[in-house]
Amino acid sequence: MTSRSFRAPLAVALALGSAGAATIGDARSAPAAAPAAIGPAIGTRIAIDAALIDSSGRKTTLAAVAHGKPIMVVLFRSAKWCPYCQGQLKSLGTVAGAAKAKGVGFIAVSYDSPVDLAAFAAKQGLSFPLYSDSGSKMIDALKLRDPRYAADSFAYGVPYPTTLLLDAAGTVKGKTVETDYKIRPTNADLIAMLPRV
Repeated sequence: MTSRSFRAPLAVALALGSAGAATIGDARSAPAAAPAAIGPAIGTRIAIDAALIDSSGRKTTLAAVAHGKPIMVVLFRSAKWCPYCQGQLKSLGTVAGAAKAKGVGFIAVSYDSPVDLAAFAAKQGLSFPLYSDSGSKMIDALKLRDPRYAADSFAYGVPYPTTLLLDAAGTVKGKTVETDYKIRPTNADLIAMLPRV
């Protein structure tokens, strides 16, 4: 999929409508900041010692995953329940391949448990690793948490859909942030970002 908006099949949309729409609808309606103002600014060096957990449950850090090379990090809401994230993740193999060809690492991160991430990755046969940000600590450190969800919502702790392109030192060289959870950048947009590192 390369369209700006990933649409769930009707069955998924109907299931969400009956099972989870009330909780999703509980998102606070506070206006979001302009996307460019959310999260780390381009040119900012971020802490790459952020703790992550791989899909087999092993603890690691962003620095260890990057192996001293540039890396593209996709932060998504949930592989377990977000159909827009699921659609995006299924389509990102092309971007991961283009990144690898340029010597750039590629990972995707959410607040999902390692078990949920492993199940999704196995079912979809993803060509890139998924990492858990337990407790949304990295999401919070990057100031990417979507504040519209109350602590009693299952969506509490999700990030704005974001892509960060980091050089080997952890400096942000490229960034996309979407305040509308239904919208994602195209794969072409992400691939076009790669020459910045």
